[in-house]
Formats: sequence, structure tokens, C-alpha cells
Amino acid sequence: MPDKQTLTRTWIDTDPPDTVLSGHMRGDIVRMMVRQFDVYMEANKHELAQEAGLSLNEYKAMEFVLELKHLSPGRLAQLLHLSPSGNHALITRLEHAGYLTRKPHPRDGRMTCLYPNQERCKRLIANMEHAAQHIIKATAQHNPGQLAALHEFLTGSIGHLRHDALHRLKRKPD
Repeated sequence: MPDKQTLTRTWIDTDPPDTVLSGHMRGDIVRMMVRQFDVYMEANKHELAQEAGLSLNEYKAMEFVLELKHLSPGRLAQLLHLSPSGNHALITRLEHAGYLTRKPHPRDGRMTCLYPNQERCKRLIANMEHAAQHIIKATAQHNPGQLAALHEFLTGSIGHLRHDALHRLKRKPD
């Protein structure tokens, strides 16, 4: 039986990757993830920041503080492209408004890190979650297999974006 292949434990694609998706569909996916998603999320951030009584930079700062663990003031300045004095003023405003606190880093007490005040951030997080409800409703149109594939794709994509972002943050700014 010359047609039989040896049994393996890894998945072997029968179709080359280029034939699975058309170039047009790949372009659409990349454009949606890289540009359109960012544009529409940015537009929503303006509304969410206004509802919370925050400036756009304050809102973005809180997004970073909520997402990134053990965020230092210097890294926040780097992420928001703020000068040290502008960053200090922003952190002080958020601290006085009760959104965050400064505490020593858990492993290196010489460093200061920014932590969200979970009680004060409940409404902010709820507003962020409200925007996600539209995405949750859209998932109802897909079967579990499709959602599992989408989850795997997004997890991998976000993992690469996170790795690149954290790698850039570790480099010293010019």
C-alpha cells in the first residue's frame, strides 16, 4: 500500500496556507485588526472617557494600569508619550480622584508601581464591559467550533502584539 502515510501526532495541513484564504480575505482581516479595530475603539474611548469625567489621556492611562501588572510611572510615560512632568501631573490627578495608588514594586521595593483602586474603577470597568456586549451578541451567530478557532486566532495574534509591545518597552527610549 504505497498511498499510506506514517502515523504522526502532529496535524498536517493538506492545503498550502496560501490556498486556505484568498489574498483579499487576508488583507481584510489584517486591515480590520490593525486599523479599523483601533480607529473604532479610539472613537469609543472618547465617549467612555467623557462618561467617566476623565480626559482621554487619563482614560488611556487607566486602561494601561488595569491591563499591565506592576506598571511603573516611567513605563506609563513611555506608553503615553508624555514628558516626566506631564506624566507626574496626570498620575497625581488620577491619584487624587481615587483611581490609582502608588505602591512599592512587590519584588523590588526601590521601584514604585501604579495600581488601580478596584472599588473606584468598578464603574470604569463596567463601562468598558458595556462596549463589549456588542461583541458578545455577535458571537451568538457562530457555532462553538468557529468560536474556538476565532479564540485561538485572536489569542495568538494578541500574544504576538503583547510580546512586541513588551519587548519595545524593555528597550531604553532614544
